[in-house]
Amino acid sequence: MKIQELRSLLGKADRSYVEKAFAESYKQLTKSQKEEIDPVIIDILEGREAEKKKKGSAVSFEKLEQEIEDFIENAYAQNYFAPNRVIPKSQRPKWRFMVKNFIKELEKILVESENYDRAVKLLTELYKLICEACNYYLFSTDDAFRSIGWSQPDLFALLVKKTFAAGYTRENISSLISLAVSGGLSREALHTMQEMVLLSELKTSDVKQIAIEEAKKLTDDREKKWKDTSKNNNRWYELEEEINELCAVILMVSVELAEPEEGIKFYFKHAQNSSREITMYCALQLMDWMEEEELWIKVYEYGISKKIRPREGLIRSYEKRKNKMTVKTEENAAADEKGPGENI
Repeated sequence: MKIQELRSLLGKADRSYVEKAFAESYKQLTKSQKEEIDPVIIDILEGREAEKKKKGSAVSFEKLEQEIEDFIENAYAQNYFAPNRVIPKSQRPKWRFMVKNFIKELEKILVESENYDRAVKLLTELYKLICEACNYYLFSTDDAFRSIGWSQPDLFALLVKKTFAAGYTRENISSLISLAVSGGLSREALHTMQEMVLLSELKTSDVKQIAIEEAKKLTDDREKKWKDTSKNNNRWYELEEEINELCAVILMVSVELAEPEEGIKFYFKHAQNSSREITMYCALQLMDWMEEEELWIKVYEYGISKKIRPREGLIRSYEKRKNKMTVKTEENAAADEKGPGENI
């Protein structure tokens, strides 16, 4: 209703009803909204002129930070999913709009800001939360990324860009690799998608080399934990998957560095699949992702040299690709023999 209608309604109502309506309305406010409106209420009740908030005024970073931290704490406590006395039932479905707004506000903070590092940390924690919500019921949704209007690769891309905007360090490279290879997944995403996003932001050879070194350290760490974990523990399977994804990162970065041999060897040695043939199959899939036709053949032949027997589909694919490459090579050789003058 309009403010005039509200005033008219309040003027006609009994005081006890007005007090009850006010109290019930106040209960519907979130903690941050209450903190914002409290000074206005106090000023009016004490007879002072309420200070009007300027339109378009920037939300203070400290307030934004507190809102995000409170939200994350409540989300992990499932207060936006299960009945509780902290988050009113009417406010629980609004979590997706809150996250959208948080991301929007964090995205605005420039690298020159004194709060930039804290903003990136908050964005990282929000990304982790949404990943976790893809594995466990933290919100009423079957795909938390879709609910907030972001694809997982796109949100990860924003996080990578914001992180690297402050500079490349071993710490942030390692952190982003860990995020790319682990955590919950949207129904429309694969870890490979996040790994490809990260790969695209490793702009120099030196940075790529650091990424390989850090990924190898992470692989070593995961392998030690994996060996010390019981197979009956779910963490065993998570570590196994992380090892495989780390091997994928190392292989892809090696390809980008034009040094695929070391990456291929590392992948076949460290990937933890149920069979060596599956390891070979997964490595070939990565070459397809990267559209590396020649390297696909190279990976296949490396697997054969290791006495791996591929499935029929891979054999047929190899023969088709090999024949195609042979024809192309012969055509190029014939063109070279003719020389440029003979084509005129």
